[in-house]
Amino acid sequence: MHSLPRAPKASKQADPRRDWIAAREALRLVSEAYALHDIVEHETKEKQQRAAMVRATDALMRRLTEGTLLACPVWFRFVQGNRDGGAEHVFHLREPDRTIDANFWRTLQRLRSVAEIDWIAGDFSFEDNDAGVYATGFASGVKFDRSALPAVDRLTPKMATNPGGAPRRWDWDGALLHLAAVAHGSRDGLFRDDGKDPNHSTTSPSATGKAAIDEWDTKASSIGGHALAKKRHGLSPWRRSSNG
Repeated sequence: MHSLPRAPKASKQADPRRDWIAAREALRLVSEAYALHDIVEHETKEKQQRAAMVRATDALMRRLTEGTLLACPVWFRFVQGNRDGGAEHVFHLREPDRTIDANFWRTLQRLRSVAEIDWIAGDFSFEDNDAGVYATGFASGVKFDRSALPAVDRLTPKMATNPGGAPRRWDWDGALLHLAAVAHGSRDGLFRDDGKDPNHSTTSPSATGKAAIDEWDTKASSIGGHALAKKRHGLSPWRRSSNG
């Protein structure tokens, strides 16, 4: 096949909102889907993979010729004309996503036996000089819209591991448990040494609570928690701040 003139590089980039993937990745995904869900039993795994590959390429080409699968190239040229002096028609990339016209894929499918198809590089080209009508097409670095791939489920958005906002600077839950334990005279704050309800302590609640807060301030300051001690004067440790 004669070398084709290189078309100018597209001045506009593909729509970033679409999930564009390389041709080889698209073929791999569709092939794996057919291999996984194939109801036909094959003699070997190699034959199963080959059968899945053939079905995958057929499915991809079918959607491309139908115009339901968008394809965006890096370089593109597609012209048709009549050698008897008719006007030459130049196909351009379709807006707004700068995608290949379905006529390109229909012509490629018709000339499949002589066309050059490279799914690894994403390069597709053909040249037709039959009966006075010619067609020349070349597309390289082609990427496909993942959402329209055949036999492939759409991606499910992942839940964010961090819902947003700055991480909590202080462990307020731990502070609350510590203050309760100290105020109740035990490690867990549930019962006193004599087994009675901690609320029945003979110590004044206000005095006990103040002592517990002072102890927590001292503990926080010893590990660089001066900011926590200052914050106590404006916000009680028992109250959780909206900022953590």
